[in-house]
Amino acid sequence: MEKVSVLSMIIRGVESTMNNNGFAVVVPQDIEKGSLPVTEKNGCTTILYDGKKGSAKIEIFEGKIALFCSAAAAGSAVDEDFKKVTTTLFDIEKVDERDIKYVVNEFCDCINDTYGKKDKAKKLPQPVSKSAAKSGSVYYDLVTLGSRFVQIYPDLKAEYKANLEKYGEFLADDFFVNHGNAVFRETVKKNDPQQMKKLFNMLNEVYNDGTNQVQSVIVVTILGSLYDDETLLANCVDYMDEMTLFVIETNKILKRSSSARSKLERPPLYKPKKKKKMSGFMNQLNGGN
Repeated sequence: MEKVSVLSMIIRGVESTMNNNGFAVVVPQDIEKGSLPVTEKNGCTTILYDGKKGSAKIEIFEGKIALFCSAAAAGSAVDEDFKKVTTTLFDIEKVDERDIKYVVNEFCDCINDTYGKKDKAKKLPQPVSKSAAKSGSVYYDLVTLGSRFVQIYPDLKAEYKANLEKYGEFLADDFFVNHGNAVFRETVKKNDPQQMKKLFNMLNEVYNDGTNQVQSVIVVTILGSLYDDETLLANCVDYMDEMTLFVIETNKILKRSSSARSKLERPPLYKPKKKKKMSGFMNQLNGGN
C-alpha cells in the first residue's frame, strides 16, 4: 500500500473523533494544494491537530506509530509539552487495511479517554499494565485478556465493550464462546507464522503472569475449542510455551467427555459477582464440581 494511501486512511479514520472533541487538522504552511496535511522531518511523518482543549499529533517514525497529546495549543506547544499516549509497531511500507483500522480505533479511543467527558459512575474496569504485571505486584486479569485480544482483532472491540457495559465486568466465557473463538480458530486455520506469533506471544505472556482464572480461560475456553480438530491443535504446538501440556491434556478431556464439552460450549448464565472465590473451570472439567 502506498504511503499516501496509508496516511489518507488514518486522517479520514480519526477525523470524526477529532472533530467531536473539538480538534481540527493543522495544515502546514507552504503545503502544495491538494497535498495531505503532513510534515516530514528527520524521517518522522507528523499529522498535527489543534483545538480548544489543547493539541494532539500522530507521528510515524522508525517502524512505529504513536499518538501524543498536550494541554497546550498547537501554535505554542513544544515537544516537551506532548505526552505519548499510545504507540505500536507500524511499518508504513508493509501495513494493510486491518493494521490501519486497529491503529485508528486505538487512537480514537485514546482521544476520547483523554479529551472526552468522563462519567465516573459508569467507569469500566481497566486492564493491568505490562509493567505492573512484570513487577509481580499484580496479575493479569480477565479484563486484560479481553483488552489484549481485541487489540489483535479490532473488529471485536465493540463486542468486548458491550460485554463490559452490560455486566459491569468481563464475562470471558460468554465473549470467547460467542465471538472470540471464531476469529481465533480462523487464525489457527490459516497458520500464518506472523499472525500466529503475534497471537501466541500475547496469550503466552498473559498466561504466564495471569491469575488462575485467566489461565483457565486461555487453556480451556480458547485453546480447548480446538478439541475437535487435531490439525488445528498441532498448528499451535510450536507457538505455545509453559501451557503446552495443559492444553493438550485439556483437549483430550474435551474430546472424550460430552459433559465437559457441554460446559465449554454453553457457559453458565450470568450471576451477580459474589465475594466468594469460584473454583477454576479446569477443575470442573476434571470432575471437581
